[in-house]
Amino acid sequence: MRILMLNHNLIGRGSYLRCQPLARELVRMGHEVDLITTADTPRKRWDHGMDEGVRVHQPPRFRGVANHDGGYSPVDILSRVPMTLKKWDLIHAFEHRPNVSFPALLSRIRGTPLVSDWSDWWTKGGITTPRRRSAKIDELEGTWIEEGSKRISDRVTVVSKTLWDRAESIGIPQDRLALIPSGCPHDRIHPLSQEPCRRELPLPLGIKVLTFVGFAFWDFAFLVKAFRRVLDEYPDAILQVVGQDKDAEIEDIAGEVLGESKGQVRFAGRFAPDRLEVPLGASDVQLLPLEDNLANRARWPIKFGDYLASGRPIVAPRVGDSAPILEREEVGIATEATPESFAEGILLLLNHPKQAKEMGARARKLAEGPLSWEVQAKKMETLYRDCVESKRRR
Repeated sequence: MRILMLNHNLIGRGSYLRCQPLARELVRMGHEVDLITTADTPRKRWDHGMDEGVRVHQPPRFRGVANHDGGYSPVDILSRVPMTLKKWDLIHAFEHRPNVSFPALLSRIRGTPLVSDWSDWWTKGGITTPRRRSAKIDELEGTWIEEGSKRISDRVTVVSKTLWDRAESIGIPQDRLALIPSGCPHDRIHPLSQEPCRRELPLPLGIKVLTFVGFAFWDFAFLVKAFRRVLDEYPDAILQVVGQDKDAEIEDIAGEVLGESKGQVRFAGRFAPDRLEVPLGASDVQLLPLEDNLANRARWPIKFGDYLASGRPIVAPRVGDSAPILEREEVGIATEATPESFAEGILLLLNHPKQAKEMGARARKLAEGPLSWEVQAKKMETLYRDCVESKRRR
């Protein structure tokens, strides 16, 4: 099949880290996949490149990156239309922002089979609701764009039971839905020995290191409050923060919560995908802080797959679909959604290193098996074939 994927995010961020691995596996299975994403630097022309066999296209960008991660630039939106109207066997639109939903809508002119991916709860109480100037704007975006883009699609893929339920509530039948979570990059992230990883970073040997990875820092205050409790028992412990804070707030939050102990938080910055295994390998425990809110209940954090692949145990609150996996597969600790309970989960692992090591080994097996990107891509291929065949029969 010739497949076009539309992604609203800046290249290397957000749902790009979902659609690119799926595209890579589909290419390995013999399909041709083109992926349009958003450039993260200004450019006057299209940029065309290859990323692990996937043809990646970045439209022109006349200005630098603002405080959002792509989706609203008129140049980006309109530049995608001619490519969308080419002959494709199927188009997969990842999320609903205008640079995805508008070209996807126009592709209906050709009758190209359309799949929409829903991996976050954006409007109507979700991620973007607090950013909108009025409740009416939020309601219109939610009804006409976020939900409307799913209604016009031939199939809808979701990452969580919460989003499945929302899709059903707006009238999408189960035979048009598929629950396909994000996978684990076990071929890129390997379980590494702590000592060489810590020497490379560098981080001290013989202390406890906790690691958080991400671009979204909504729950950072929650995380730092839990870390403050960990410091009561392990005063030399380090919280390693890997990623890029676009709002530049996390250092201030660490200072406000930890005071003189703020130096125990190490801001490691952004790592390339093929280097992420180093900070993860330096860690004792991987952290997935999630406050109990609608956006977090709907998410399947990409970092969850990275953590499993690293062969380290994970601590996460019972929010969303990841906690049941931690408990069922015994690959970490699920806690109540409070900083105090989260801290107790961390301390439980730090105080029982043998059990933590066993959990890490099971996490790696899970990453190589049912939660691998290969398995998720096979599910996606089955959905694509069914979608194309159903379209032909009409």
